[in-house]
Amino acid sequence: MTSFTSLPSTTPVNSRRNRTLFATMSSMALATILGVFSTTDANALDANAPLIPAELFASLPDTCPTPDAFAIAPDGNLTLSCPNYAGSAGKQQGALLGLTPDGTPFDIGTLSEFTQDGKTRPMGMAYAPDGALFIADNRGGNDGRVLRVTFDAGKIAATEVVASGLSAPNGLRYHNGAIYITQLRLPKVVGPHIASGIYRFNETDRDLVVASDGTSETLIFLDHTTNPNAGFGLDGLVFDAEGHLYTANLGDGIVYKLTLDAEGKVISQHVHATVPTTVGPDGMSIDEMGNLYLAGFRSNQIIKVDPQGNTSVLTENGDSDGANGELDQPADLIVYNGQLIVSNFDLMKGDGIVNKGHNKPYTLSTIDLK
Repeated sequence: MTSFTSLPSTTPVNSRRNRTLFATMSSMALATILGVFSTTDANALDANAPLIPAELFASLPDTCPTPDAFAIAPDGNLTLSCPNYAGSAGKQQGALLGLTPDGTPFDIGTLSEFTQDGKTRPMGMAYAPDGALFIADNRGGNDGRVLRVTFDAGKIAATEVVASGLSAPNGLRYHNGAIYITQLRLPKVVGPHIASGIYRFNETDRDLVVASDGTSETLIFLDHTTNPNAGFGLDGLVFDAEGHLYTANLGDGIVYKLTLDAEGKVISQHVHATVPTTVGPDGMSIDEMGNLYLAGFRSNQIIKVDPQGNTSVLTENGDSDGANGELDQPADLIVYNGQLIVSNFDLMKGDGIVNKGHNKPYTLSTIDLK
């Protein structure tokens, strides 16, 4: 679920001593230091775990050249966001696709006709119990939004703006009447390190204007990326069955486990796992046994994190075009009918990134979890 700005190269960070995490605990500003960590090098991945090959789940139409995030629709089909940063030199507007359980794609529509400027870049998504779809609309600059989308006969019928003014909305989850989103980068937060955060909105909120400078009361968790060669921070997020919120820092390779109070504020956190900074953990998903799955955006890998925080490579391959289901820069993934469905973003390139360029076919991969 990474935006289209090129990722800098990364090298492992030798230490992260005196790493300070903050959470907003009042409506006025960041005020409470939640903890100071002295951490060690990123965990080595278990090299003895058996690899499970990825296979082709779906070939996508030209309306989705850069597939990103998933959500399971009320009818049991998948919904896929297509920000389309690569389409027509970046001029192709974002769209939504549906996918049947066997991987057959069908059109849901574009959001641009429902916005005043006709510009949308849908990324992270989640359905609410009433069937509305909440979307992180990452349009660049400080023009990002959270949208609420409703449907009629399977097509987009209307959109409402929950919040605007976001610098880089990316991952999104729905939990207990609220929307949680990550912002990859908060450029207005002053400090020596790149800031990123998690914001929380009530599902009933409309037309909020958010200050992406660390002062908004909707900001519940702030992190700083200490890797000097990384350009981004918090990306994927997911809830477990007990209501703990997990999130991962793409630049530092750290997976956090957050405990929330009844109002959705962070009251405690710890480092659940770490992976090498070469992985670039992007989207996250979780299975019924509490295993986390991370999309290795930089490394072309899928990483498994067990409930104890042990990490291993589930699937990996070198640069590919994804035609046979190989990973082709995984951005997001979802546990679905005993499978792990993976979106192949296939756009970013640069030093330390396995992917070497964007090309057809546009694909989704599947990994059997049974």
